[in-house]
Amino acid sequence: MTLNEYRELKGIIESNDVIFCYNGYLSQDIIVAVGSMIRGKLSADETKMGVSQKVLYMFVEQAQNITRYSPDQITNDESERMSYGSIAIGTEGDKFYIMCSNRIEKDKVETLRNKLETIANMSPEELKSLYKEKINTEPDEGSKGASIGFIEMARKSTEPIQFDFIELDHEYDCFTLKVMI
Repeated sequence: MTLNEYRELKGIIESNDVIFCYNGYLSQDIIVAVGSMIRGKLSADETKMGVSQKVLYMFVEQAQNITRYSPDQITNDESERMSYGSIAIGTEGDKFYIMCSNRIEKDKVETLRNKLETIANMSPEELKSLYKEKINTEPDEGSKGASIGFIEMARKSTEPIQFDFIELDHEYDCFTLKVMI
């Protein structure tokens, strides 16, 4: 990257009111440290407590999805698993957006797309019902959590979740998710 390209990147970040942006390997330690920084930033800005909690929840949930599901994983000297992806928090008008992106294996795209389309089109009442159903059943096959993360993000979001998949190569697509608070 040239100095000029870096300045252009910085300009794009600033012009989109990004308050936090990270691209690289994420670990649980990084999530905790960044979560603390985000909490401090929102507190300094006197963001309402309920909004701050939702922004922090969305950050943690999206970052954990990267650490659990990104196919780009390494283990450091302390045997800590780290996974590659990107995550950003910014503002649009009076709302916050939280976005994440990582590669995904092509054979997982259709299942995830169907799940997210269903969730994105549900009413608040339907989301609540689905949440109650999922909380009392076994996690989905292949899930490394309780299978409720996307449901909870959709419930807490002030707008329908947005997502897309962009083809990268014969093996992977790029998955991107955006929620608004």
